[in-house]
Amino acid sequence: MSSKLLIYIGENEKFDVARTTEVISSIVGTSDAKLENFIGAIFECNYTFQDRTTIVRISEELKTVTVEGLGVESLNFALEFQRMMSCALHAIDMEYSFDVDLRNFQSIEDLMSAIDA
Repeated sequence: MSSKLLIYIGENEKFDVARTTEVISSIVGTSDAKLENFIGAIFECNYTFQDRTTIVRISEELKTVTVEGLGVESLNFALEFQRMMSCALHAIDMEYSFDVDLRNFQSIEDLMSAIDA
């Protein structure tokens, strides 16, 4: 099973769909953004960084933004998303092997070190 990066605000907090889709769509590298009813998601797009592409989704309950994989493209998306959001964002993986506050990281390398620890 491929791992995923789950980005969330806080327990029982939800993303504002209009603001969140606007922010994600404005991140350089985002393409094919669609606001529709997908299975388990209401928004989906592709994000490309360093010639690597991942899929980003907003969950239908608006509690998480999910990024496929834990590669540099996923981590860069998370950092860019945090930079553009006014609230603190946290990230975990599917196995709950880490839980990080994205405000604490300025580089992909720092974030990668924290989640690999």
